[in-house]
Amino acid sequence: MNLYIAEKPSVAKDIAKALGGNFQKKDGYLESADNVVTWCYGHLLKSIEPEAYNPAYAQWKAEDLPLQLYPLRYEPIAGKEAHTQTVIDLINRADVIIHAGDPDDEGQLLVEELLEYTDNSKPVKRLLINDNTDAAVKKALSQLKDNHQFKGIYRKALARAAGDLIYGMSMTRAYTIEGRKNGYRGVLSVGRVQ
Repeated sequence: MNLYIAEKPSVAKDIAKALGGNFQKKDGYLESADNVVTWCYGHLLKSIEPEAYNPAYAQWKAEDLPLQLYPLRYEPIAGKEAHTQTVIDLINRADVIIHAGDPDDEGQLLVEELLEYTDNSKPVKRLLINDNTDAAVKKALSQLKDNHQFKGIYRKALARAAGDLIYGMSMTRAYTIEGRKNGYRGVLSVGRVQ
């Protein structure tokens, strides 16, 4: 079975339409005789909390900074657990996976992190859709690439995500610790990850 993983439901529907065949709507995916098309809702995974990396991080202390949160470890985002499990089950069932995330850094990251999370070792192709018209999607389907060609984009996006997380959490703790020394009672958020 070929599994197509799109970034969002609308793109999944466009892929199924372009593939043709008799697709049946299931809970979280579309299925035909040879193909399954599923989707993400943006990111389905998030980094685990710092104290899951190291129990000492439960207490905010300057001597623990910067936080050591690499390699990133993930868990399903609250409220998306059931759909995440559906996608994981489909990955495990598939023979070939077609990565159909948006053709940008974040699109590469959000599907790739699911494949990493499942320890996928099955062949992965990359579908690059820049235009959602039926003709453009059919053309893209005829030009699948080996996903290994896009590992650099994935690594770049992963490095940015890790940097944002580690910098933001470490600096938030640093500023908050200093603020509390001066009577501030809130959290002083720093960085892109809030």
